[in-house]
Amino acid sequence: MTLIILAITSTRLSPHNRSNALHGSRFRDGKTAPEVETNQLVAGDQPRRRTKIQKALSILYYLLILAQILMCILEIVRLSLAHLGIGLLPFTLVALVKAAAVRFTKGVQGRISGWRYLNIALWIALAVTNGVKIAQESKEGTGARKGSKYPVADEITDVAVMIGVYAVLAILEVTLNV
Repeated sequence: MTLIILAITSTRLSPHNRSNALHGSRFRDGKTAPEVETNQLVAGDQPRRRTKIQKALSILYYLLILAQILMCILEIVRLSLAHLGIGLLPFTLVALVKAAAVRFTKGVQGRISGWRYLNIALWIALAVTNGVKIAQESKEGTGARKGSKYPVADEITDVAVMIGVYAVLAILEVTLNV
């Protein structure tokens, strides 16, 4: 009923522009026109809150990717200083940058179908790969390479942090809506 009256009179229920016909009137649920307008405004804030949350999660997502890139560089430098070899870590850097670029461009504006699933698969694959790396390093024992520039205990800690960040990235990838 209220919507019909508003449509016919083409007025808004605001404190500055109240229709005399609706001023002080009560609706079916016993609320006055200003109360109904307040409820509508509160309900109208939901999309804005979601947008703020989505933006905050998106910023967190890119910050975590930056943290992963920095952790990967740290591991490459420490392995190089200990003369242990860096293996395929440079490809991990490339994968991190590409995943961020694909997310930022929304699959290059829709040309890459299923890009979210590819990113989720990447985060899971990197977490599993690093989990295997920790298992292998723990076989050596945490006391191995104690005098080197990159002891096993430090490497296990670094890789465990990276696994945790990969898991959070996978969760964020699932929860973020494009």
